[in-house]
Amino acid sequence: MIVPRCPRCDRENDEESSFCKHCGCALDAPEGSADNDDTLIIRLLDERPGEAVSRRASVWLLDPSGEHVAKVTELNGDLVVIGRNPDCEIGLPSSTVSRRHAQIRREGGQFLLMDLNSTNGTLLNREPVIGEELLHDRDEIGVGIYRLIFRYA
Repeated sequence: MIVPRCPRCDRENDEESSFCKHCGCALDAPEGSADNDDTLIIRLLDERPGEAVSRRASVWLLDPSGEHVAKVTELNGDLVVIGRNPDCEIGLPSSTVSRRHAQIRREGGQFLLMDLNSTNGTLLNREPVIGEELLHDRDEIGVGIYRLIFRYA
């Protein structure tokens, strides 16, 4: 049995995983294509405006220890709901999470986080979300007992 290794951090992962549980990199990335964040930033700054790389947004759900990525959700739609309800795009099964707890809304090239009047509130970088808050790459979102990391690269 071949154990998949991450092209970015070279750590072993489960066979059924699509993303590295350690760093969140896509496991189907071609060998040698794993750029670190500094390389990506340099490449983006080096490009002419008309040749810009399209950026992808995702949310990383961290495991309870906070050391590994348990799940990665690509933000493909204009509205992503986070909550306990099974029809939420990001489902978090805990009584500390409201049925429809928070949402991430795409507006042009930006993403905005809003609490949906949840019982326990939503945190952005450990501060309560009031109204809509602009998300930046590597922002930490707190929903109940869960920690999620917003990635936009």
